[in-house]
Amino acid sequence: MGLGLFPGKYCLHLEYPVGVVRYSQNIDELFKSASVIKLPIFIYGMHYAKDLNEEMEVSPEDIVDGSGILQTIVTQPRTFSVRDLLVLMTVVSDNTATNLLIKRYGMNRLNSYIQHLGMTKTILGREMRDLVAISEGRDNFTCGRDMVACLRHMVSSPVFHDMLQILEKQQFQNKVPAGVKSDQFVFFNKTGELDEVDHDVGLFMYKGQVGLFVGLTEGSNSSGRDLLHEFGHMLEEL
Repeated sequence: MGLGLFPGKYCLHLEYPVGVVRYSQNIDELFKSASVIKLPIFIYGMHYAKDLNEEMEVSPEDIVDGSGILQTIVTQPRTFSVRDLLVLMTVVSDNTATNLLIKRYGMNRLNSYIQHLGMTKTILGREMRDLVAISEGRDNFTCGRDMVACLRHMVSSPVFHDMLQILEKQQFQNKVPAGVKSDQFVFFNKTGELDEVDHDVGLFMYKGQVGLFVGLTEGSNSSGRDLLHEFGHMLEEL
């Protein structure tokens, strides 16, 4: 699909190595964030909060639907470490784990941290699957420039390699990575999707150097997925 034919709005941004822009389109366009909003929460928990080994109880009343596995395995109260919940939020995009972490850290504190990262247009306006908040006009938003700031901050973090080890286990590889056929690439990404929203953002390792990519789309989901596959093809031209 040619970019001009995409039936909606999109942002594509590629740096390789990090800091060297190879391609950038619509980096300031605002999008519903879907689950890529979980990435700055992940960085906050891994880099800033210092509570990874503390235990949290998860009860059936905490469960929300959508992506994740806690809804399947929590049939009675169970305890998980904060690190476990951060891993579940990131690797399988668990919505229940995300909401428990938002409650733990506080929405105001997380939004302050998001601004601290330089994500000036990004807003954490609601928990995952909060249909009441959505009906009241409260939602989560981001833009490409903000996701770039988030990823660059991750690269500079003292716990960068700890975060990479988790992100490398990402279960959703059906967007940008699916467009890359070369086995020389290793991806560390976070996806997001809603009706008419498909995103994929992250880091990659190629020939010993780290790059970053941001792909945000709003429009047809199938067309968004096609566009992100095509974006993956561009990485092979590096």
